[in-house]
Amino acid sequence: MKNSTNLESALERFLPESALKLACDKLREYPHHLIITQPRSTKHGDFRTAGHRGDRHEITVNGNLNKYAFLVTLMHELAHLVAHVKYGPRIKPHGEEWKQSFRETLGPFLESEIFPGPIRAALRMYLRDPGATTHSDSRLFLELSRYDRMSPNVKLLIDVPEGALFIYGREHRVFKKGTQLRKRFQCIEVSTNTVYLFDPVAKVMVK
Repeated sequence: MKNSTNLESALERFLPESALKLACDKLREYPHHLIITQPRSTKHGDFRTAGHRGDRHEITVNGNLNKYAFLVTLMHELAHLVAHVKYGPRIKPHGEEWKQSFRETLGPFLESEIFPGPIRAALRMYLRDPGATTHSDSRLFLELSRYDRMSPNVKLLIDVPEGALFIYGREHRVFKKGTQLRKRFQCIEVSTNTVYLFDPVAKVMVK
């Protein structure tokens, strides 16, 4: 993201419109550098304390996230900053101090209609004992993933009917969706008859 002195203008395309003012108000309470980054496969965002790269704390968030995932990630990272300021540098990264701070940063957004109902319900459950990432809560991760930008012929595997064929991977391998085994789906590669386990939120191309 280019440098901007107008926080609202810089964030308006990344956040739900109804969340913009509240999010900016919260960000201004704790001075820091906010950087919108290119996609990173290993993380959605992070927080670095002042002195690591400069004279201010730093928050980064991936710019390719959908607006609801961006908001959750932004408040997740802001909670690290809040916890650091309130409780000092020796706390656990995702300990009780961070969990309480996360409830304080994200909680107010659940009091209105900012999030779609299924995401809001999943977030209320998640905030009872939030994990280090949204991936740790399968229900929340699924509901957030439904709003990812996808081509019309791309779906989440969980939304593909059982027995249907789909294409996955750079090699465009063809699979047949099978039954769910605990948290994953058993799918058969058509050309080899080999069984693979797929995450329900895997993005696949439907035939």
